[in-house]
Amino acid sequence: MADWQDDDVVAEQYADASNLAARQVLHARFSASEQSFHEWLFDRLDLPADASVLSLGAGSGTFWAANADRVPGGWDVTVTDAAQGMVMDAMEALADEPHEFNFDVVDATDVPYPDDAFDAVTANHVLYHLDDADRERAFAEIRRVLEPGGVLLASTNGEDNLAELFDVAAEFGDVPDELGFSLQDGGDQLREHFASVERHRFDTGLRVTTHEPLVAYVLSLPGFDDGDAFALADAFRERMDDGELAVTKDVGAFVARAADE
Repeated sequence: MADWQDDDVVAEQYADASNLAARQVLHARFSASEQSFHEWLFDRLDLPADASVLSLGAGSGTFWAANADRVPGGWDVTVTDAAQGMVMDAMEALADEPHEFNFDVVDATDVPYPDDAFDAVTANHVLYHLDDADRERAFAEIRRVLEPGGVLLASTNGEDNLAELFDVAAEFGDVPDELGFSLQDGGDQLREHFASVERHRFDTGLRVTTHEPLVAYVLSLPGFDDGDAFALADAFRERMDDGELAVTKDVGAFVARAADE
């Protein structure tokens, strides 16, 4: 199995937004839900009008761009990622939005902000990229910078996410057999650090009507060869029933609240 938590693999995968964009296209085009995942995720943030928010591992800023017109004017939002290229992409994506965002290059295991600095932290689809030791350090750092009663919003995948896509991909390369932080086990990990933890599931799926974005998704993953593009296309076409492939989405988020002091 490819080590998807290896520092070099993660750095190469997320040096900029190109690989992430190939994956986001699949979800954006073929989701069966009328509400986007990013909009649904934003609805999980119940914060005061003057909240300070730290966004860790924010990538190219898609979450904030999708919800820019919903961000209260009093929110102070700092958008960060460990990769400078991602931060630059986020700055470009949010440059013309009416809300003024802050930007910084930040490693989730070593957050350069003081204790009790934020009302909320978001860590969306990022914690499963960390190995066990680094994830524990990230939890400790998140808890440190949250004020008492502050909230962590952490989205992730479940064990069955994109099962049909990965069934095909497994014929051409290594796919992860488990996540270090999933919908199934993430709650138990968070309860070691937070006073309360709630799990929310985004109830939807994908109905994919063309093979191209499926192929692009697979080829964006570590360890897959562009030379297999035609064979991948044939494999996905064979799986389509009446021109459509139903793909499972097992995705959601945890809302974890720090203890009041």
